[in-house]
Amino acid sequence: MTQSATFQVDLEPGVAFYELKVAEVIEETADARSFVLEIPPDLSERFRYRAGQFLTFRIPWGDFRITRCYSLSSSPEADEPVKVTVKRVADGRMSNWFNDRLAAGSRIEVRPPAGQFVLGEGSAPLMFFGGGSGITPIVSLIKTALLTTQRRLKLLYANRDAESVIFRRELDALEARHPERLEVVHHLDDAAGFLTQARLHALIEGWDAAEFYVCGPTAYMDLVEEVLESRSVVFVERFISARDPDRREEPSDAPSPAGDLPQKYKVTIEDRTHEIPYLPGKTLLECAKQAGIDPPFSCEEGYCSCCMAMLRQGEVVMATNDALAEKDLAAGYVLTCQSRPTSPEIWVDYDG
Repeated sequence: MTQSATFQVDLEPGVAFYELKVAEVIEETADARSFVLEIPPDLSERFRYRAGQFLTFRIPWGDFRITRCYSLSSSPEADEPVKVTVKRVADGRMSNWFNDRLAAGSRIEVRPPAGQFVLGEGSAPLMFFGGGSGITPIVSLIKTALLTTQRRLKLLYANRDAESVIFRRELDALEARHPERLEVVHHLDDAAGFLTQARLHALIEGWDAAEFYVCGPTAYMDLVEEVLESRSVVFVERFISARDPDRREEPSDAPSPAGDLPQKYKVTIEDRTHEIPYLPGKTLLECAKQAGIDPPFSCEEGYCSCCMAMLRQGEVVMATNDALAEKDLAAGYVLTCQSRPTSPEIWVDYDG
């Protein structure tokens, strides 16, 4: 049976944001850009990172500040400057702000690296599945694996068309430089149709003993994992790439937890405490967004912990938790995207 583990993300609530300078902007595709950050010498240790990790960014937006997480596409082992890659999302405030307004010389608030979507120790071959902008942490992992191990690597990279392929030239160069170790397979929906289980089975043939890393939209990852499960693969790691963080989802069909529910609850963020309405059946994150507060979040699936907060008062139930470790739970942290109250008094603190 497949042992599937989702990498937990430790955002270390309370860790400071630092103002960094954008050294360079690189146009990867028509709707994706990479942003090279200048790290001052006195912050070099704070921003030391591992391949596959991410940075958390904060920008002003009206009366609030927006916080989002973006994966690093650079490799520390390659002595590359710190770089994140951001794909524009329709109606996505932060992704559009990055692509439209952030330029060389701009300054932006950044929290130090976090995340555990990193290479495990071992000698087994590595197979990567990237979907769309999910290639961002994967290209970091590939560069590091090629430089620090002798393992064989294979990448399946799925996109809707050739114009959507991020890092095309970089991937081509890596494959040409390491022809005996790296194989890159592109799947383009407009040319080959949507990816199927049969296609995946064919690509995985001979790689069942590999360690598998999956990053992309939820539907893509679910398809890949169904195939891996059917083949009794023993090692799978996944990291969800953020869906449109500003898209309004349909109301959740999740039942309301039993017990007395609050009419209002308290939310502390950016040193301010708000009292906002609780909407029955909704998560604490959904209620906060509905009230006009812009708390940090990314996947809204319980796989990343961008939305984690300290539960200062009350009790909640989490529908899914694939991000918080036991020590985080014991300390009182919850995933607000998965939390619904089970007590009449609730107070969550994003600054905790």
